Amino acid sequence: MINFYDKKRYISKRILAELADVSPRTFRRYLATRRDILTAMGVTPKTKNLPPHAVRYVCEDYCIDLPPELQDQKALNASPLRDIIIRSWNEEQAYLRSRRKGII
Repeated sequence: MINFYDKKRYISKRILAELADVSPRTFRRYLATRRDILTAMGVTPKTKNLPPHAVRYVCEDYCIDLPPELQDQKALNASPLRDIIIRSWNEEQAYLRSRRKGII
């Protein structure tokens, strides 16, 4: 999935952990392995909300797909891929909900 990163949006580590479908502790362990890179970006281990450039790095490194509401709406709406992105996101979410309910 293509992410249209919002250059003004800070996203919390907890939300990114949920999007990655891992526990916050597991996500913190992953971030600890990237401490040198994140420190160079101005992110400390105690930072709760990651700045946009760190969000982009983490999402690309950990393969996290941002939901449409967390992306740059102007760029997303202008993209010809918009309908495909939203449809695939909705299908993925429906699949995950069905797995949690034990349907699949």
